[in-house]
Amino acid sequence: MLLEVRDLCISYGDIRAVAGIGFALEKGELVSIIGANGAGKTSILGGIMGMVPINRGSIHFKGKAIHRMPSFERARTGIRLVPERARIFPRLSVHENLMTGAYGMRRKIDVGGRVAWLHELFPILKERGGQPASTLSGGEQQQLAIARALISNPDLLLVDEVSMGLMPKLVDQVFEVLSRLNREHGLTILLVEQNAMASLEISHRAYVLETGSCVYDGNAADLLNDPQLKAAYLGGR
Repeated sequence: MLLEVRDLCISYGDIRAVAGIGFALEKGELVSIIGANGAGKTSILGGIMGMVPINRGSIHFKGKAIHRMPSFERARTGIRLVPERARIFPRLSVHENLMTGAYGMRRKIDVGGRVAWLHELFPILKERGGQPASTLSGGEQQQLAIARALISNPDLLLVDEVSMGLMPKLVDQVFEVLSRLNREHGLTILLVEQNAMASLEISHRAYVLETGSCVYDGNAADLLNDPQLKAAYLGGR
């Protein structure tokens, strides 16, 4: 098991955001966590990454407990986060933004080789490498955020609401990139999304959240193809 989360509870004051959730990912899987706004999706990623304190539960990565590690140590174990709305550094160049993803790495990586590969995957980043990142469009900034997370050659990619604020055409492009990374490169991805249909179409398995609790877990295809499940958890869409 690559990632195992047990009995995870997260609160903000008196508000319970995540209520005893457990789930797991095998190496090479693409798994979605879907649900409406306020369901606890982003809080789960924050808890895994150590950016949000947890009240109870455990998080194991590659068989090792990481829930008491600071965020930077969790990153060094091989986890990277693509945050909601990209959150690039607007005043740094595109290339400088990309290189921040390799900062503080303990294990040796072929940075030049990774950059060349990422330029093949996202040609716009090579074309505009010297420009301020603020000059990129929303979709291009999302590509930069994904590339920044990938430069360190992570074992697990956490992706938070990658479709937010993007036009439908750009959403399709970004989801295709994630699907290719999983299919062709074997990258394990945990995808948190409000766009349920798009995320389920590229996922192996899915967890559905409602107000901090898991109400469904199973194959993504089953959820997409079963009218009763679809009506119950996707509003019949």
